[in-house]
Amino acid sequence: MTKELLSQRKVSSFSTPSSTVKSKNNEHSFSLLDRISVNQITTYHWSFKESLLGLLASGVPAIGLWNRKILDLEPEQAAELVIDSGIKVSTISLAGGFTGCNEYSFEDSISDAIELIRFGGRVNAAAIQVASGPRAGHTLNHARELTTDALKRLGDVAASYDTKLALKTMPLPQAQNWTFLNSLHATLEIIDACGHPAVGALVDPAQLQQEEGIQDLLPEMISLVTAVQISEFNSDTATQDSFACYDMIKTINDAGYQGFFDLEIWSEQVWQSKYSSLLSQLQLACQTEASPQFD
Repeated sequence: MTKELLSQRKVSSFSTPSSTVKSKNNEHSFSLLDRISVNQITTYHWSFKESLLGLLASGVPAIGLWNRKILDLEPEQAAELVIDSGIKVSTISLAGGFTGCNEYSFEDSISDAIELIRFGGRVNAAAIQVASGPRAGHTLNHARELTTDALKRLGDVAASYDTKLALKTMPLPQAQNWTFLNSLHATLEIIDACGHPAVGALVDPAQLQQEEGIQDLLPEMISLVTAVQISEFNSDTATQDSFACYDMIKTINDAGYQGFFDLEIWSEQVWQSKYSSLLSQLQLACQTEASPQFD
């Protein structure tokens, strides 16, 4: 999808128009303190309940749920734990695999995604993360058709449960087993083909920095952003330097994004760390970002 296509498209979907939100956002200092979320993938070795208790104890306002953790319990039990905790849910990951990877059929992937969306509706999740699946022997056009058809069907389900879909972009080589969508442009093309108000994009500030012309494109596409993943965080410092892409995080906010920023880190070093210390450093870094010097 080009900038021209984006500017022509009429969007009624995910947020207040960016021009309106931008002026509101600029009235106050930007703070991550009440916008940060921590995904259960980041606290890999904590159980479902431990992750809820750990985030609540450290004052983190939202959690990103992971279906592998959900399946460690009965879904109903997991939902009750979330609801009783009072914590907000930024995203749930991960639905998808529409291209028939992992020996799953197309209909299997749809059925699993519907169950995850229903769970998302139960816990009032803002968005469900979606990965298309790799090409898996398909032509690129066929992989696109499968993904578009799936998202149209699932978009209707998501809308009925008052949540959104957040389609992931992943660069190579990390994307090899997850998705054939390796650039923001490719992801936006799929979203445009869907034309569904419940289907949007997950963006990563670190990836956005690599996209050509992103400073001009972001205000045009911000209404299509349903989730933001922060994939880089330095827990050795409690200052703004903890966020390698803080400037892009702030740019996303200033463009009009109003949702959570979900800390989702795939790192053996982070997984082996002391999570209570990690969350303490995260809170201190978010407080630092609230300083007036970042107006």
